[in-house]
Amino acid sequence: MSQNGRMEPEIPGEIGTGTASTHASDGAPQVNEQPLSFPIWQVADYAYDSAEHYADVINERRDGQIYGRYGGPTVERLASVLAALEGAEAGWVFSSGMGAIHAVLMAVAGHGDRIVSARTLYGGTYGLFTEGCERVGIEVTFADCTEAEKVAASIEGSKAVFVETIANPTFEIADIEGVGHAARDAGVPLIVDNTVATPALFRPIDQRATLVVHSTSKYVGGHHDLMGGVVLGPADLIDATRHLAVRYGTTASAFESWLALRGVATLALRMSKHSENAMMVAELLESSEEVRRVIYPGLPTHPQHDRALKLLSGFGGMIAADFGSQAKAWRFMDSCRIARVGSSFGGVRTELTHPATTSHRQFSQQDRDAAGITDGLVRVSVGIEDAIDLTRDFEAALEKLAEDGS
Repeated sequence: MSQNGRMEPEIPGEIGTGTASTHASDGAPQVNEQPLSFPIWQVADYAYDSAEHYADVINERRDGQIYGRYGGPTVERLASVLAALEGAEAGWVFSSGMGAIHAVLMAVAGHGDRIVSARTLYGGTYGLFTEGCERVGIEVTFADCTEAEKVAASIEGSKAVFVETIANPTFEIADIEGVGHAARDAGVPLIVDNTVATPALFRPIDQRATLVVHSTSKYVGGHHDLMGGVVLGPADLIDATRHLAVRYGTTASAFESWLALRGVATLALRMSKHSENAMMVAELLESSEEVRRVIYPGLPTHPQHDRALKLLSGFGGMIAADFGSQAKAWRFMDSCRIARVGSSFGGVRTELTHPATTSHRQFSQQDRDAAGITDGLVRVSVGIEDAIDLTRDFEAALEKLAEDGS
């Protein structure tokens, strides 16, 4: 062992400079103090004491690390932390939210099977459930998941039910409790995408959900700088999804997992500020004659406001505002200066998106109409800026709309 506490490799005899430099990073640091930030294990490959040791680890006869595609200490730590936050037995993290949803779908259904899904979904999920499922022979029945009775009418013979806690981009709130009862009665798993709510505001497993998925790129990471996803739930189903992650090559990287761990540390604080700011912005937008409709769970005018009061510990940072036409929606978006047009949501900065032409462009016109995704709809991901600056920014954009006329 060297003076700095690092375990040095044992290499017999004299070695050349090339060999010595190649093996310079061998060994792992041994420290007595507890680090306050979980370290990045930026490692893809491992060495073993013997051929038998490697065979035992890869065949799961003993614990150990295998290869980056199978995970690693930082990846495993993120999975365990998020499982604890959601009250799940286990979890596994993926290179994207869509990778997580794809793996869990393949774990519960196959060719000739059918699942039931909420009709209002993130555009990428909708694309997977239409084009993707059609290619592998999985049928998808879309239903209004704000009413459990409509789901129950479609559930017989299905393999799973998929809903979003707060649907993207119209932010209706699913009847998680009622749908959970229906799924349990039918003996099928309820899979809940909890990305918009996060465990800081709601834990689906407490309401009979079987599996929970997140895009960790959004609020979990929270800083616009990572891609990732997670599936959380019973250990046997997580084992199945992890197996698929290894086969498909969709396990998260160590660095992205470390970024997500950093984000988790401030998740509760950020969600509180997102919710506080969003309430002020939603009230401002609702008071404007330039906006036809505002959809935010914290507003009494939200169709599931009472459900939001019952289920959520905060209303979140996502707002939908309908300006009546695409032209007017785009003019509003382009007039903002602090809020910027962006491709995602859930970060510290306020972002504006026009779902009909971007995130939900995969929807047919008929399906957009059914989901309430109008041409005038703007999705607002409210950040954690000073509320007064956000309201001034939106007020100025609304005043410009009024000056320009229709």
